[in-house]
Amino acid sequence: MDKYIGKLLGGRYEIIDVVGVGGMAVVYRARCHVLNRFVAVKILKDEFAKDPDIRRRFSIESQAVAKLSHHNIVSVYDVGNDNGVDYIVMELIEGITLKEYMQKKGNLSWQEALFFAQQISRALMHAHSRGVIHQDIKPQNVIILRDGSAKLTDFGIASFATTQETRVVQEAIGSVHYISPEQAKGSTIDFRTDIYSLGVVLYEMLTGKLPFEGETALQVVMQHLNAVPLLPSEIQAGVPRGMDDIVMHAMCANINKRYASAEQLCTDLERIKANPEVRFGYECTMQQDEGETQVLDREVQMAARRTPVSPERDRATAPKERKAVAVHEPETLLERIGERPAVAAIISVVVVAVIALIVVGALVLTGGSGNDKVEVPNFVFQDISAVMADDSWKDNFNVSEADKRVESDKPEGTVIKQSVDAGKQVKKGTNIVLTVSAGGPDVDNSYPIQDFKGEKIDYVTTVLGQKGVLFRVEQEDSADVESGSVTRTEPAAGASLAEGQTLVVWVSKGQEKIKMPGLTGRSQDEARQILESNGLKMGTVEPVESNMAIDTIVEQSVKTGDEVSKGTAIDLKVSKGPATVTPPTTEPPGSGSGDGEQPSGGEEQPTTPTTGTASVTVVLPTDIETAHVVISSGGQTLYEGDHATANSTVTIPITGPAGSHEVTITVDGQSAGGGTYTFN
Repeated sequence: MDKYIGKLLGGRYEIIDVVGVGGMAVVYRARCHVLNRFVAVKILKDEFAKDPDIRRRFSIESQAVAKLSHHNIVSVYDVGNDNGVDYIVMELIEGITLKEYMQKKGNLSWQEALFFAQQISRALMHAHSRGVIHQDIKPQNVIILRDGSAKLTDFGIASFATTQETRVVQEAIGSVHYISPEQAKGSTIDFRTDIYSLGVVLYEMLTGKLPFEGETALQVVMQHLNAVPLLPSEIQAGVPRGMDDIVMHAMCANINKRYASAEQLCTDLERIKANPEVRFGYECTMQQDEGETQVLDREVQMAARRTPVSPERDRATAPKERKAVAVHEPETLLERIGERPAVAAIISVVVVAVIALIVVGALVLTGGSGNDKVEVPNFVFQDISAVMADDSWKDNFNVSEADKRVESDKPEGTVIKQSVDAGKQVKKGTNIVLTVSAGGPDVDNSYPIQDFKGEKIDYVTTVLGQKGVLFRVEQEDSADVESGSVTRTEPAAGASLAEGQTLVVWVSKGQEKIKMPGLTGRSQDEARQILESNGLKMGTVEPVESNMAIDTIVEQSVKTGDEVSKGTAIDLKVSKGPATVTPPTTEPPGSGSGDGEQPSGGEEQPTTPTTGTASVTVVLPTDIETAHVVISSGGQTLYEGDHATANSTVTIPITGPAGSHEVTITVDGQSAGGGTYTFN
């Protein structure tokens, strides 16, 4: 039996039973005899209770959480020491960890992931406002209550911003899947460390997978430093692209390109909640940061090498292609060459020379003379990074930036001059030098809006993200711009966007599709009204012979229920009545009896066929709004049309050969009875 159960700590907290066991401490359920309520009491394990460093960290947790009071953070009521036993008295909550919740459900819907992420980010906003950095954000430290509320707990390795405590200890390495790059490098940390870890948690909620996996903790740490995971939407269909932007911006390895505060992250979560189509275009969603080789702090290396990857979750599939390579001893020839820079340099020179010879030879053999004339595009007022990322000109020109940037009133990086004027016809391969603004004291920070019409949205978001322009994406129907391409912007191309203003980018959904209404059996006027009300046009109208009533639609060029583009002209065939029957030859005088009786010889005289009408009652289904009715006889369609099912039956007059005939009725392709009808 646990030695603390039944004990009374501080003269008021009666220990009842164990509710949880952590790495360094045990959490008990206890009754407060003073306030007569249940509480949670956290006590250090015996093996750690005598370690002064761990006791100090236990004290740090109590100080950290005691400063906080927020509905998304587990509250601390009291801190004490009873005969050498350090303890923290906390709010007793009933729930499961976010980790356990995800293990039960797999990946969460993006709406549910957003719901939890907003609560965690609000908890961080409060903690950061009090100068507390959690340093160990992970789903195991988030408790989900029965009402869906999320509470952040376990500030065991929290630090205060004013102390700038940055040493990464074994506890942080134990959470290696959520560790920030600056923690891994032993660099100075700030509030953005928690934002990185929350980004990892949000990634895991959306995909059901961790962004980085490895056989050892060191392999995982190296991926945090050097790899870029797949976008959440590449793993789980249905995740909005704006959520990709948020997650990857929070997880940006370059701390200076990450969210600057939890408040900014929370604001973006609120924006995408209101409009799932919104895009943010942050630079870290586009490409991996480039820079100096990442070096691990020596203590981190030692801790990571001796720490196994936590076995608490099923192994997730490692990210494809972009997965970082683990640190290991060189085994192949290329790896050995890579460790000898001089040899590598010589080989590189030889390879470049061989490639150059091949290219020159290919030009000679193919007769490449560069005599083709091409028109020079306009590069002025574009951002130089966007120009260099654009592939549209690379087959025709050699474009380069001038050696020195020039001070101007345009934002830094804006092209202000090109050596060959736009619109000029020049030979393929012509060199074009671009003069780029260096900014200046009188710089105009407004953004000159480019004409993006027809450009793919991914390209446009890249350009705007690199420029730092705030934007959102909206969709609209378009007959002249293909789906997924930009139709227009607000403000329009050529205008200037003030600093801080949001650019609205409209993207084509393609031409709007309409479900073809049923016109058969309708009059021409009715058909015209139905077509126009659905955004369609009446095309050619062809009169045809038919047993259907005159001037009713016999056939339509697009089948009922098929999708058709808005504005399409629909051709129709209209009944002009049954075929004309040639009357029999007039009998010679005296050939008959004159009294209408059968003439001598016993032969029946031919009579002129006539048509008649009959009323057919059809029972309509009640589980749909409109039913398609077809009435036929002897393999010939006598009537076809659509009817609203507000009334359970409809009586339809039909025309057919005079006499009694067997009639078949179908509704929406299913037999709906029939019988013998007399056409009079």
